Amino acid sequence: MRGLRRGKAAALLRALALAVLCLGAPPASAPASAQVEDPVRTCLAPPYDGARTDAQRRIRSLAVWLRSALAPHRSLERILEERPPEICLSEHLFGIQGYFDLEAHRIVLRRGLSTPLMRAVAIHELRHVHQTRTGICPGPNLSMEATARVTLAMEADASAVSLAVAWQLRAAGDPSVWTALETWPTHADLALAFEAEMRASGALALATARAFGTWYESEWRRQTYYVAACSDYLDRQERSHALPRYGSLDQAYLAELCRLPDGRVYPCAEPKDAGGAAGATE
Repeated sequence: MRGLRRGKAAALLRALALAVLCLGAPPASAPASAQVEDPVRTCLAPPYDGARTDAQRRIRSLAVWLRSALAPHRSLERILEERPPEICLSEHLFGIQGYFDLEAHRIVLRRGLSTPLMRAVAIHELRHVHQTRTGICPGPNLSMEATARVTLAMEADASAVSLAVAWQLRAAGDPSVWTALETWPTHADLALAFEAEMRASGALALATARAFGTWYESEWRRQTYYVAACSDYLDRQERSHALPRYGSLDQAYLAELCRLPDGRVYPCAEPKDAGGAAGATE
């Protein structure tokens, strides 16, 4: 695993699409380049009413849209009501579209995104905010394998829930976010699986669960996030000089993670080998 960290892991990190930052270190799914001081990053703090530049006005417009669009999705809407994050646009995100920085309480989005895709990525990152508030973010006592499992599950959940929100927006007359996701290469297979289940059963919970399971079917996704999570885990150990940890996951953690924004459980399940990835230990 350590042999991957300067070569293969770095290449995989650059390929990732979305990210969440836990434990105050570079996120398990974002390259270090996404975390450097960004002289062209434009931010707007809540309540997002102090916009002075075009970029800040775009953030304000996004925040206004999110408040309206997420009104039926109580757990996500509550984030914007109770303790909303700072939102930033950056030109210095290479290979990713956005990330949530837990320590800074900040969502950073790639400035060049189209409006529909920026909205989709913002919903994804707000789901990560919600995950961290419910205690899903991996803690320092977990083993490396358990940390990787949580990271994969968090990404699968954020992707699946984003599709559920986008589907409901489409049903309400706004198909733009759904179209952005179903035509986005990293999410096209998830959208296809979600839609197939909706047409078969009409059950939002089952469709979300199917997208969650489909996330794991991509060897590229699983290996990329697994290697990134393990690389980050080892880097944190080196920086802190901490002894290896062997904490295991509470088997009920998926029941806490896999809930629709209205609080209903969706029946997600990890594959049997979710704790590993092909080629990750070569």
